[in-house]
Amino acid sequence: MNKELTCIICPIGCNLKINQIDDGCSYIIKGYKCKKGKIFAEEEVIDPRRIITTTIKIDSKKLNRLPVKTSKPVPKNEILNFVKEIKKIKTGPAIRMGDILSRNIFNSGVDIISCMTVTE
Repeated sequence: MNKELTCIICPIGCNLKINQIDDGCSYIIKGYKCKKGKIFAEEEVIDPRRIITTTIKIDSKKLNRLPVKTSKPVPKNEILNFVKEIKKIKTGPAIRMGDILSRNIFNSGVDIISCMTVTE
């Protein structure tokens, strides 16, 4: 497997080249200018994860939807399952940015957090 990525950890945006070694478990990574770039490439190939940002229903006179996000990145192949679960959440009108709206989804250690303060 050969893969090319652009590192998004810092503004340099290194062009990374990842080649899988014949044993199937090891990789040769080239093009990074710092250790963070190498770690980014390893994580992106072995276990890619993303922060989910979406909206949920809110019972408020001011808004219909409340922006939320996951407390930490979730496995990329599980994003759809997380989004379906997040869409089930509904909240009342008094919410502060940073409030935890749902804890430990799928026993993953991932919480859903409000990204906005809404007062009635």
